[in-house]
Parts: sequence; structure tokens; C-alpha cells
Amino acid sequence: MKRLLYIVDDGKRNFTYARVAGFMNAIKKAGAPINLYVIRSSGLGEYDAAHNCGEYNIYHLPDFSDFDAIILDINNFYNTNENLYGAKGASYVTRAAAASGKPVISLANKLADFYYVGIDNYAAMTSVIEYLHGELGLSDFWFLMGPEDNYENKIRSEALTAYCRDKGLPVGQERFHAESYAVESGIHGFGKLYHSHNEKLPQAIICSNDQIALGACRAAAAAGRAVPKDMMVTGFDNNAVSAYLSPTITTVDQLQWTMGEICIDIIQRIWRSDDVPLVTYTPTNLILRESTGAPKPTEENIMGRIGEFLNKEMYTEYFQNQLCAIQYKLPGCETIEEMCLALEPCIPAMQCRGLYLVLDKELYEYGNQISFDQGSGQAKSTNEGLMTEGYPESMELVFFWEEGIGMTFPKKTIQGLFPTFDSDKAGRDFLFAPIHFMDASVGYIVIRDCEEILHTGNIAPIVNTLTMAMRGFFAGKKLEYLNQMLSGISMRDSLTGLCNRLGYHHLASRLFRRVTSEGRRLGVIFLDMDKMKYFNDVFGHSCGDDAICSVSAAISANIPKDAIPVRFGGDEFMVLTPAGSREEVTELIERILNSIPAEAKARNMPDVPGISTGFVLTDPKSNLTLNDYVDEADKLMYNDKKSRKACRQ
Repeated sequence: MKRLLYIVDDGKRNFTYARVAGFMNAIKKAGAPINLYVIRSSGLGEYDAAHNCGEYNIYHLPDFSDFDAIILDINNFYNTNENLYGAKGASYVTRAAAASGKPVISLANKLADFYYVGIDNYAAMTSVIEYLHGELGLSDFWFLMGPEDNYENKIRSEALTAYCRDKGLPVGQERFHAESYAVESGIHGFGKLYHSHNEKLPQAIICSNDQIALGACRAAAAAGRAVPKDMMVTGFDNNAVSAYLSPTITTVDQLQWTMGEICIDIIQRIWRSDDVPLVTYTPTNLILRESTGAPKPTEENIMGRIGEFLNKEMYTEYFQNQLCAIQYKLPGCETIEEMCLALEPCIPAMQCRGLYLVLDKELYEYGNQISFDQGSGQAKSTNEGLMTEGYPESMELVFFWEEGIGMTFPKKTIQGLFPTFDSDKAGRDFLFAPIHFMDASVGYIVIRDCEEILHTGNIAPIVNTLTMAMRGFFAGKKLEYLNQMLSGISMRDSLTGLCNRLGYHHLASRLFRRVTSEGRRLGVIFLDMDKMKYFNDVFGHSCGDDAICSVSAAISANIPKDAIPVRFGGDEFMVLTPAGSREEVTELIERILNSIPAEAKARNMPDVPGISTGFVLTDPKSNLTLNDYVDEADKLMYNDKKSRKACRQ
């Protein structure tokens, strides 16, 4: 079975569906042993740079060498501003494709050493201005173009400029506006040129795509101007908007379906080692409509397109209703599984045959990777965070739904795409779309048989809805983590790092209950410094602090990991430690006392702090509380202090 990789930067382009449909139609028609893998991103220049970084990270997901041929559809990238739009993603894709050693076709963008399949943009755009000038006799134009560094837009701009210069038509920069392929570009461009030309309109506005044309028509209507009465407008690409806008827009049809079929034919010829030209131009049609004064489309044609439009809208409305229902449920979900259960009713409305969710385990294990260090009372986490470039070596298939099977939560660790997303049946397609929090990759969603969801444009809202729900879930886990970290900080004594009184109350009762329930004993040790006033009065409070730190360091260095050390007061300390016998506790106290001189010397102390101690062992069969044992240990420590003081006197 051959694997075909299709890398596409969608960017709200409606004709992405038609190309995929063309691929699949040709594969099924030829009975070719090919499965299609669509890696889709959807970045836009007006988006935050971090968002686009997260979108284009999906290109790191596949190992390009796992495929038998590669189709690149990355003409949406802006190439001069890496931070704005994703040239880093484009450069990675081209390098990875070239390094794969497999045949590579670049759609609509001539990239060195790759096969090119696409329209002749120069000839296609020339046909537009040729019609306006040669057939209609127009000679005064404005040009509303896409991004200046976009390959197709560059060629279209060159064609218009060359034609005007050749025919002696005005073509200065004051007649151009270049921005993006979005509707806003047409609105901004019309407004800018309208005001710079003192509200004097040209005979026609030539736009680099239909979305720009839509924006120009809207801006003209807002200025009280009508198309085509006051000026004509042309678009490019034959998007749905060009056929359904009133007036309908003259445009260029790239025959995207045909382009997809031609790609499959070329790939099969390359596999057969046929002689294939490096450049293959696909056909275009200039479609004349009302915006240039052409007759309204015939009833038969328009009714067919309206029928297609209404059918699409019907499914979109059904999908939107389902999506709205789950959007109310998702914020209340406390686990990834609950989110998937909430999502399940919406899946049939996507008109796909399978949906899979793969996540970085860091996301949903974030809260489980936090624990308390019983010794310091500090919250710790083994969480390494989400990746911003590439994906983890292993991820988890959390959820899948398949037609005729229903949903399952396999929680299966997978590495790479295969064999999880493989099939021994030809004519299958898989769509991979990224889930990310700005530049941080969370995982990806996979759609099997994706033609319809691309056609309706419903892939973006489902991914966005799921992403926002997960982002809320992740934020809750992060807040929980931060609260525990803050709790850990508040339970520690700032001078010694030992537990303070709050830490004692939070952790000690938990340890006491656990040890008692296990039938074990707990050693409760009180330690009190002698001569603390002497250190403060004679040598200063900084020396007193060093004395306290000497004792706390000796305690920390000698107690077992499951013990809880506490700075109970100014110069009072407590240790709670599981212990089997009095001898065990006595040995622990001796180790602490023997370590104090070295700790004092390390701090250049003028004298070694003396220590009074007292301890008790708890009895798991007794009804005494922890406070009862603490009081008893305190009394024993006080008796030891009195004895030591008497000896010194």
C-alpha cells in the first residue's frame, strides 16, 4: 500500500476541499493502492505569531521518509517575516521533504528541485485584464492584491503590471494596495485608494482573489457606490462567494478538482519511472458574471450551485446546533474522558467515519505529577511542560470513535503515526489537525474520510471548541499546581526551610493517622537550643540566626525521608519520625547532636549551640491524640533543660 502525504496550510481556503476530493476521486477511479494523509494547519497573518507557531508545529509530526510521495500546498506562507506567519514552518517542510528522498510535488508554488503542478498565474491574470481592456475597452484600473511576498500574488501582480506597461495604461504604485487574501484587504484597499484619489473611482477594480473582491464590493456599497454601475470588480479562485454575492463576481476558476486528479496521475507516472516534466500547468476558466456586466447566470447553472450551497448550509446548521449543545457541557468536564463523552453526539454531524484524539500525556497528568516533600513541606512537580517544537517521542491515543463501532477510550501509548493510522484497504484518507495552546503543542485530532468536513469548513470550529475546553481544563490543573506550590511555600520557615507551625498542622496529623492505622509507632522529638540569648546579646542576631541554621541543618541531614522536621518556635524544634523503638529514636537524637559542631564550624560560629531534648513514642493502641504526645515530649524536654542548666551552675 502506497502512502501519500499532503501538507496543506489551509488558511480558510475553501478550495482545499476540492483538491482533496480530486485526489481521492482519482485514487478510487484508478483503483490505485494509495492512502492519503492530510497534515493541515490554518495560520493567518493577522493571528498572533505564537498561535501560528503552534499551528505549524503539526508539520513536525510525520516522518516524511515514511511516505511514498509528498504533495506540498504551502503557498499561503509569508516568506519574509518568520515571526509573523510561519516561514520557519515552510523552511522545515521543504527541508524535510527534500531529505526524504521521495517524489515531491509543490502545488501552486514553484520551489526549487520539486515538481510544480498548478495554474499559469501569469496567463490567468492576463486573461482578466485582457477581457476588461480588449473586450470592454476599459483603461483605468485599481489593483487590490494579496500579500506581496506570496508566490501566486507576485506572479499575478507582475502580469497586470506588464500588460498595462505594454498597452500604455496607467499602472503606478498609487493604483496598488497589497495586504492579504482576507476580506479586510479589499475593505482597506478600497478605502485607501478611494480617499487618495479624492473619491474618483476607476473603471474597474482587479482583485487577487474573491475574498478581496468581496471586501471591495462591501466598501463600495458603504460609500454609496454600486457594482457594476459605478465600477466593475473582478476576483480570482472562484470561491463560493463569487457565485452567491449580489452581484455575482467575475472570476478565474482554477479547476481545483482537476488539479487534484492531475497530481495523482503525475505521481503514478513518477512511480512507474515515466518521463515527467518538472512543471505542469493545469487549466483555468475565466468566468464572466454580473460584476463586469455579463448576464446573470442561467437558471439551470445557478439553481445547481444554489442546491449545492443549501445542502452544505443544511449540514453546517445541523453541525452548529450540535456544537452549541456541547459547548455548554465542556466547561463542566473534569476529565478528558468527560470531554470526549460530551463531544460524541457531534461526531456524526461531521460526516466522517472516524475521529481520534491523541494527546501529550503532560496535559492530563499535569495535576498527578505534584507531591509534597514531607521533610520540607514543599510541593514538588516532575512536570516538564508542553513542547513548542515537535512532539514527544510517545503520546497517548486517548479516544477514538469509528462508524459502526462507537467510541472507546484505549489510553494507548503510540509512537509516530504508524501503525495506528494505517490501513491495508486503498482509498482511505486521514486528516491531522493540531491542538495547541498558542505555541505549546497539546496533541492532534485525526479525522478519517475527511472530504465532507473540509467541504463544510467544520474542522476549524470543532478543533477550536475542543482546544478551548482543554485550555480551561489545563488552566485549572495549573492553578491547582500553583496553589499547592504556594501552600508549600507558606508552610516553610523562611530561615531554615523546615516546616513552620502551619506546615506542622497540615502534615503532622496526616503522618500520625497513617502510622497509627498501620499499627506502627511515631517518635515525637522536641529539641530546644540553650544559650540563644547569649548568642544574640554577645555576638548579634545574625550569629543567633547562624546558631538556628546550624541546628536545623543537623536535623535535616540526619532524619529519614518520611520524617517531618519543624521549627516550632524561635529556638524550638520538633521532629516527627516513624520509629520502632526507643533505641531508634535515641540514636537519631545522638546523630543530630553529634552533627551540630560541624555545622557550627562551617558557619564560623564562636561557640557550639547546646541542645535540650525530650521525646516520646506513640502507641497505636492508645486513645491519646497527637497533641497529647507533643505536650508530653515538651515536658520531658523542659525537664532536660532544667537538669542541664543545674549542671552548668
